[in-house]
Amino acid sequence: MFFNYLKIGFRVFFKNRTYSLINVFGLAAAMSICMLIIMMWVDQKSYDDFHDNKDRIFRIVTSPLDNNRMRATIPFPTIDALKNESAIVEDATFLRTGFGGDAIYTNENNQKSYVEIKGYFTNPSFFHVFDFALEAGDKNSALSEPNTIVISHEVKQKLFGDENPIGKTVQFTDRGLNFWTDESTDPVDWGLFTVTGVFSDQPKSHLKFDVMASSSTLETLYKESKIEDIRDNWSIDHKTYGYVMLKPSFGEKELTNTLGSFTSTYLEKSENEYLQKIRYNFQPLTNITPGEATGNGTDTTLPLFAYYILGGLALIILLASCLNYTSLSVARAITRSNEIGVRKVNGAAKSDLIYQFVSEAFITVFLSLLLAFVFLIYLKNAFLGLWMNQYLNFSLDFNLKVFGFILVFTLLVGFLAGVYPAIHMSKFNSVKALKGIGNLGSGKMGLRKILTVSQFAISLFFIIGSILVYRQMELFTKFDYGFKPKNILHINLQSNDYQLLKSAFLEVPGVDDVSACAYVPADGRNDNTEIKKLDSETSKSAIKLSVDRNFAEILGIELLAGEKIPMGNDSISNSVMVNEMAVRELGYAQPSSIIGETFEIGGHNKTVTGVFKNFNFFLLFTGRETGPIVFQYDPSIFKFATVKISEGDQERTLANLEAAWQKIDPIHPLKYEYYENQLAANNQAILDLISIIGFLAFIAILIACLGLFGMAIYSTERRTKEIGVRKVLGADLLTLNYLLSKEFLKMILIAILIAAPASYFFNKFWLEFMIVRADFGIGTLILGSLIVTVLALFTVVPQSIRIANKNPVETLKVE
Repeated sequence: MFFNYLKIGFRVFFKNRTYSLINVFGLAAAMSICMLIIMMWVDQKSYDDFHDNKDRIFRIVTSPLDNNRMRATIPFPTIDALKNESAIVEDATFLRTGFGGDAIYTNENNQKSYVEIKGYFTNPSFFHVFDFALEAGDKNSALSEPNTIVISHEVKQKLFGDENPIGKTVQFTDRGLNFWTDESTDPVDWGLFTVTGVFSDQPKSHLKFDVMASSSTLETLYKESKIEDIRDNWSIDHKTYGYVMLKPSFGEKELTNTLGSFTSTYLEKSENEYLQKIRYNFQPLTNITPGEATGNGTDTTLPLFAYYILGGLALIILLASCLNYTSLSVARAITRSNEIGVRKVNGAAKSDLIYQFVSEAFITVFLSLLLAFVFLIYLKNAFLGLWMNQYLNFSLDFNLKVFGFILVFTLLVGFLAGVYPAIHMSKFNSVKALKGIGNLGSGKMGLRKILTVSQFAISLFFIIGSILVYRQMELFTKFDYGFKPKNILHINLQSNDYQLLKSAFLEVPGVDDVSACAYVPADGRNDNTEIKKLDSETSKSAIKLSVDRNFAEILGIELLAGEKIPMGNDSISNSVMVNEMAVRELGYAQPSSIIGETFEIGGHNKTVTGVFKNFNFFLLFTGRETGPIVFQYDPSIFKFATVKISEGDQERTLANLEAAWQKIDPIHPLKYEYYENQLAANNQAILDLISIIGFLAFIAILIACLGLFGMAIYSTERRTKEIGVRKVLGADLLTLNYLLSKEFLKMILIAILIAAPASYFFNKFWLEFMIVRADFGIGTLILGSLIVTVLALFTVVPQSIRIANKNPVETLKVE
């Protein structure tokens, strides 16, 4: 019987080629999107899957009471306390940040090789808790001695090439490098480190590192005051990651109780107000990626809620595609009524008919799967090419797990698409079926109409969202920040002396001016300080940025009153500049009124010498308006040189800048970026969002139009004889087109009435978070509705014209 079902299924598929192709194409488009998300999910769930005891390993995190977002870091003493005081912990390890700088190896021929490395300090338990493999060295002793390091395979190749690195020493200079920024501190010589191990090529893990240094090294660094001693400091919770491996007989319930007890002992009863406001929590190792969004994470991942959103959108599109199949199958039920009647009369049970029609659905779905794989190849390449993937690091490999999920998914789609038509058609009364009497739906809004309305409501929702996101992006790309970023370079100082570089750069032809800043404005970072009048107890929060004296001038920020920070012999000036917002927040009516006034800023008395015009300091999509800003002069924390270059031959200017850089720093390459490109890159995530939403909108509309196309063909063919009669009686082409199209137009109108209000409220909600907002009113809703209507008419009208233009002699012969 199985092969008989398949034979009949293929026969029906090829007999109704138009409907079959509509179903296959629609299902393939929707399935390819879902398959891409399956690959993303499998890719992320493979992180940290290689550890033998992964089910017993947990990352300890903290949860502030006034913030729902967990922080991946904890106070340093936490891990030792858990290891020594908890009966449920078998072993524990920590990762202490602060190891980042330059490693230099000098071989026997006095040849030097250099590499920039970033990593953590950790204890020997690291290799007991985790199962990172070593291609060289002994896990049991690799991190037991001071000044020993285990390096990655990539670092080994750069430093040692084909040499055996075990036992060799490298000179390490700390520059305060970390995994979140390219900023560096003044170089500090930490001496020689011995290589005791080399990691194999790292499998997928939420931990990214170039090097692991032995925690016993910290003792020497503490004594020499080269790194902050946080061994007994419970109030610093942003420099340490902690992991525990529970004993086999314990689980999450016991860990919850233990952390509750530790919260009470070490946090709630602490005299430190900050500690009183945080609680210990945990994440299972295999739930870190993907998982809840956490602060201070060790890598950049797509948070769990993003998968819910993407999965939800993909399922909506898949549902629309399945509705197409259901709608067309139910619509064609009457044309197969004789077949169903004959089968029932010859003894076919209801279950036999269900098996037959479900098998037809599975044939369609599996053929769709083949086409979906073709679509998937293009989708995968397009997704991997998105800007955000340089941070998310998806690989999207095909493997057995992916194929297994896709197979299960395909079977589920086949069942969902085929089960309702199968049950519906199996209920036909055999006598009525042989007479050709059937029922496609109940009342004026039968199933067929409900499905069509639902599809176009979804399409309109996507269209309006796409229009608004596109308009919002246009606003961002044309946004006036209040300064002039054109022809401005930001050059990473990489621990070099700014004044030395400034003098060298000013000698380069094509360089107009040079300034400096501690970090780049409007690039996502904002350091805060408190500012208050000397006779007041209340303070105002303000953004603090250390800049060179000509920074506002080089960016074209208008000076409204006073003058820029004056020259002086002091390394840290007692003068500051503030913006208009600070003037208003501090209670002054005019910018000139605040000039010469002294305030306590960050615990120091500072005199205001100038007021500059407001400019936007925050990322545009944060929705935050510019607040009070303070410019101060502190060259000790300058991290970037701000270089203004001429419009001329900029490639030659860059080459000369690089030559000037190499004379001062022959080790590090020149790292620069055009300020315009930096600001544009901040909006790339929005551009990716536009691409994704636009593509989903296109697929949703395509599927809806395919379904409408199929229904239009079916409806017009069913009314062929009626059209012939009407033409004989004198009906013109326009009347016939209206007659055939009005039912579909009514359904489109209902879809608009449903989707337009929903789209309005949803899009109004997210627009409220934008600092500048795209116009959104009745015009946008009308535009989206017109697009949907026009697409529907382009789908339906050609079929109406085709039937209406037929010769009545031919149409009246149709049975």
